[in-house]
Amino acid sequence: MNFSSFQYILLFLPVSFAFYLLAQRFSIPKIPQTCILLASICFYAWSKPSYLPYLLGSILVNWQLSQWIGQAAGLRRKRILQLGLILNVGFLCVFKYLNFFFGSIPYLVDHLRIPNFAFPLGISFFTITQIMYLVDCYEGLIPPSSLFDHATFVSFFPYVISGPISRSKRIIHQFPILNERAGPSADLFARALYLFSLGLIKKVVLADAFAKAADYGFSNISSLSTIEAWAFATAYALQIYFDFSGYSDMAIASALFFGIEIPRNFDAPLRASSIIEYWQRWHISLTSFITTYIYTPLVRSFGRVTLYTSAIATMVAMTIAGLWHGSNWTFVIFGAIHGVALAVNQFWRKKKMPAVPGLASWLMTLAVFDIAFVFFRSPNLWTAFSYLPHLFSLQNIFGVENLHKMNGVGVGTGVMFVVFSLSQAAGIGAAFLGKSTDQLSVSFKPTLLNSATTSACMLFSLFYLNSNVVKPFVYFAF
Repeated sequence: MNFSSFQYILLFLPVSFAFYLLAQRFSIPKIPQTCILLASICFYAWSKPSYLPYLLGSILVNWQLSQWIGQAAGLRRKRILQLGLILNVGFLCVFKYLNFFFGSIPYLVDHLRIPNFAFPLGISFFTITQIMYLVDCYEGLIPPSSLFDHATFVSFFPYVISGPISRSKRIIHQFPILNERAGPSADLFARALYLFSLGLIKKVVLADAFAKAADYGFSNISSLSTIEAWAFATAYALQIYFDFSGYSDMAIASALFFGIEIPRNFDAPLRASSIIEYWQRWHISLTSFITTYIYTPLVRSFGRVTLYTSAIATMVAMTIAGLWHGSNWTFVIFGAIHGVALAVNQFWRKKKMPAVPGLASWLMTLAVFDIAFVFFRSPNLWTAFSYLPHLFSLQNIFGVENLHKMNGVGVGTGVMFVVFSLSQAAGIGAAFLGKSTDQLSVSFKPTLLNSATTSACMLFSLFYLNSNVVKPFVYFAF
């Protein structure tokens, strides 16, 4: 079920919230949390009930492993954690990467019949959520939770399918408190509705507007000029940003309706002036996971932290992060590009090289993630390597024929400034200027202006939903 669907906005969310409020009014122990757990199970099973056993089985196995970790000590405790890591990574590999691994070896493709397993929705997210949970239990950061709390935490519908990736120590203690509350305050409800409306318009209006531009560009690669190639690559970067940050805003808002605070995921990343800063602002919950659970253990495994070992760990961690996004060599290269760029950025800082001027630094950062997103967007390596030469072509630099073929196109004179339509012009302004939705949410006050903004965004988005076919969230595929 999409957050940007009538089923979610007008049926699932209000009905779930109504039952939750009703349960809290009667003050029956654990009933409010039970309502959330049942709502989460219904949400996950809505589109394809056959996926539900995978989620429930993963929850049960990981909960039992956490209980054993809590009871064990010494080497046995470590072995249980290792078993948990093997089971979770193996579970992810079988359902997400088996065909990719075997398909990369021609002999095996020709001589083996490879089973085609169903791809459970959200497997990348709920699997690493539980890996973090097991590691945190092992490190003694949290005690093993009850099955009831663990199931509610892992399956919580705002983030189970596409994040934000949430650590148990930040979330799980909030659920028992729900049974003691009288319900969210009017101010909290207004803030949640405000944030949800901003996320919704980012997805259905802004992201989909840039998607049309990106789709056009990647469908007409052979005729692209240099400026068009950069424009369409940037359009895809903006599509992903508004799509995923819009989803994250709606996820955070959905949790707030129930009084649960989950971590933010974006902080105006396209304004970053370095790749390091970019990853501090982009998919923040994934960056936290990579840093804490992949990069740091890798650095420690080298025994001594040096610029060289840090660079190796960075490149390995980011390549793994790229593969996490999808079972395709394009995602591996996407991660590797960011790994190399981060390593260079770290080297530049550590060696105290001359600072790059602000605008030049920002343009270089934009260029790196545009190039990386070419691989992210491409269905295969052939498409990506067909697109890349157009970014650096000197034969047709300023041609705008493809831009003029699109509806509502206007080309500005500034660097990398291309306006495809009014909604895309608004999107460029929102991405590069003004406050981010996270900042707007933090500073929110229930004023008349904010009420009008909420109403306008909701009504316009619902009208748009009724008259247009909205693309599914990009990260639903992961």
